[in-house]
Amino acid sequence: MKRRNQRGHAMLELAISAGVMVTCLGGTFQFGYTFYVYNQLVSAVGDGARYASVRPVTADVEADKAAIRNMVVYAEPKPSPGAIPVVRNLKPEQVRVEYVQDGAAVRVAIEGYKVDAVFGEFEFSGRPGVEFPVIGGTR
Repeated sequence: MKRRNQRGHAMLELAISAGVMVTCLGGTFQFGYTFYVYNQLVSAVGDGARYASVRPVTADVEADKAAIRNMVVYAEPKPSPGAIPVVRNLKPEQVRVEYVQDGAAVRVAIEGYKVDAVFGEFEFSGRPGVEFPVIGGTR
């Protein structure tokens, strides 16, 4: 009699457990992927800011900023046509470069970059960002 009352419990437990497990795995994947992309952005911004700090500042500030943006996005100041970004879907327009403290330092940050994860979308504005002192001098 007791066994008859327990029929179907295993199937019900499996359905509930599978729902919980899929939700946990999906959340873990989304967090991990977003964290992975953020770490790529941190590396790219750091490399670009280091390049900006040792690059001699010229009279054409906009050309300097374009080279720094390209360094962040493509890992080279003058990328070849069709170059692939180091971070997926990152564009030079999404990199903010500004000289602060009357040109004594350079600040590089990401603006408006969206990570399209599985269950949602995250936007990074102002983060990651870094500031380095300029030691390259002027030309």
